[in-house]
Amino acid sequence: MKGCAGVQIMEKGIVWRRELLSGSPVQSIATKYNVNSQVVSRAIWLARIPEDLKAIIKQNPEVFTRGTLINGFASKRAQCEKNSFELLRSEILRMVKEGVGSKPKFPKKSSPLQKKKQKKNPVPLIEDKTPPNMSVTRDIVEAMTAEKQIKEALGFHCRVAFNEAGESQVTFNLKNKKDLNTFIDMVTPNLF
Repeated sequence: MKGCAGVQIMEKGIVWRRELLSGSPVQSIATKYNVNSQVVSRAIWLARIPEDLKAIIKQNPEVFTRGTLINGFASKRAQCEKNSFELLRSEILRMVKEGVGSKPKFPKKSSPLQKKKQKKNPVPLIEDKTPPNMSVTRDIVEAMTAEKQIKEALGFHCRVAFNEAGESQVTFNLKNKKDLNTFIDMVTPNLF
C-alpha cells in the first residue's frame, strides 16, 4: 500500500522515543537502526503529537507520506507545537480535506527587513479560540517566569506550555545522559 511509509516512520518514532526515555541517546538509536540521527529525532517528535492527530494520519496514509511527516511537519516542530499543536491540527485537517498531493503550508519566517515592510495589523493565520477567561499574554508571561524559576533552581533549560484547559507541560532540554542522571538525582528525593 503506497503511503504506508509515513505510518511506519511514526510507529518507529514511538519505539525510538521509548528507547530515548530509557536513556539511549539519539545518536545511539540512529546507529543501532542504521538511520540518520535527524530522521530519528524527527520521528521521536512525531511520537509526541496528540493521539487524535496520529489517528487521522493513520486513517489517511496516502496523504501523510514519510516525506510529509518528517520533512513537512517534524522539521517545523517549533511552529507545530505552538498553542497545543493548533497549527499542526489545522494543517492535518486541511490536508485530509484536499486529499492526495496536498502539502503542508506553514507561515514563512521573515527577515528583519521583511518585518519592517509588513502591515501593522496582519491577519491571524489561526482563528483565536482562547476562552474568555484565559489570557494568552498572562500564560506566556507565566510560562516564561516558570521557565526562569526552574532554570535557576535546577540549572536546566526547559519549556513550559499551557493548554486550553490551563494544564501545564514542562519539557526539559538535557544535553546528554550525564545531565539526565543529574536531573533524576535532583528530583528523586522529592518523589517519595
